[in-house]
Formats: sequence, C-alpha cells, structure tokens
Amino acid sequence: MDFYTPLRYHAENQPALTAFLEKCLPESGRALDLSGRHSFYLDIPNYFLGFWCMYDESGMIGTVGIRELSPGNCELKSLYLLEKYHGKGYGRMLLDTAMDAARKLGYQKMYLDSLLTSTKALKLYRRAGFLETERYNDAVRSDIFMVKDL
Repeated sequence: MDFYTPLRYHAENQPALTAFLEKCLPESGRALDLSGRHSFYLDIPNYFLGFWCMYDESGMIGTVGIRELSPGNCELKSLYLLEKYHGKGYGRMLLDTAMDAARKLGYQKMYLDSLLTSTKALKLYRRAGFLETERYNDAVRSDIFMVKDL
C-alpha cells in the first residue's frame, strides 16, 4: 500500500471506515450515527460519485468524497483527517483528490457546507479558493456554505 496516497474506496474498506469514523468524528465533537444521519456510510457506492481513503502504517487516517448536486455542480463531502495529521498537507491532498476527480467528471463548481467552528477546515478551503456563498442545502447543523469554480 502506498501510504498517504488517497485510494478509492472498496467494500472491503467498510470495517476500517467505520472504525476510523468512530475515532475521528468525536475529535470534532460529533458522534457517529450509522442507524440515522450517517447511514449513507453503509452505502458508499450509491451515495457518493467518488470516495477516497488515506492510510498510514497504522490504518485509515482520512477520507474525502464527492456527490452530485445537479448537472455541472458537485459537493465536497466527508473530508475528515485524524487530528494528529493536521497541518502536514494531508488534508490538502484529500481535497485535491476530490477536486481533480470532479474536474475529470466534468463538474464546473464544487460546493461544501461546514461549521464556523471548524476553523482549520475553513482555512484549508479558503486557501484552495473556496468562497462563501448562500445556503444551498437544508443541512441543519451547517452554518457556512462555500463554492469554488473548478
């Protein structure tokens, strides 16, 4: 395995993904709810256009996905990275993987929703060229919305 290179998700990654999310989400004050609001993680191929996982020698350390919003527009989803890997460029590698895939699929704009308290993520998005935009979905927990021309 090529460590730190985002790899496309495969069904055999499901146990590692669940373990990763159980560890990563609480680091940002969230809890994994596979029987409710996070049930889509049990059906990755039908929910996402693409989903990638990043590993080191200890296992999964990050994820990112993209989803179609409408023709020409996609959404960045599930950009998660264990805290101990923040600030090392891995989040940007995951983000670049998603943006490159979206471009290859012909999308012109990428949207995302986040939380104003996710300051590290917002800094990453702004550096990558995302700009604040109006609310585009009904995500009740999100309070900031961004878009980038691809």
